Amino acid sequence: MLPADLLLSAYANGWFPMAVGEGEIRWFSPDPRGIFPLDHFHIPPRLARVIRQGTFTIEINRSFDAVIRACAVADRNDDGGTWIDQEIYESYLALHRAGFAHSVEAWREGRLAGGLYGVALGGAFFGESMFHDVTDATKVALVALVVGLTARG
Repeated sequence: MLPADLLLSAYANGWFPMAVGEGEIRWFSPDPRGIFPLDHFHIPPRLARVIRQGTFTIEINRSFDAVIRACAVADRNDDGGTWIDQEIYESYLALHRAGFAHSVEAWREGRLAGGLYGVALGGAFFGESMFHDVTDATKVALVALVVGLTARG
């Protein structure tokens, strides 16, 4: 397992880990880094209608474990691999228990329909992965995250 202090220091310096093979972790620091400016975040009209319909219930950290596991097995239309191996899973679960990793979940009819997780550090939220089993579930969770982050300044 990657130590929490190592992960937090890495995030503070622009790095994040990914499993790239059986038992192999590599560190990445993309340049440029993808950033969503919250004050320019656009919600398409169709998605706004889905949100207004109340199809999904949003929860924060209700089932972090289930979200990260679903992200690990989500179909990415690529080689079928995942960057979330057991070491990454355990490391982020420890960060969650320490209060730094969070999930935003979209529930429908009592079932987890989609969501995302990431790391909150120093006023930033570093999105790590997302999944959906129901169309629009992750998009609704992302909008809820943006609304929450904006409200918190």
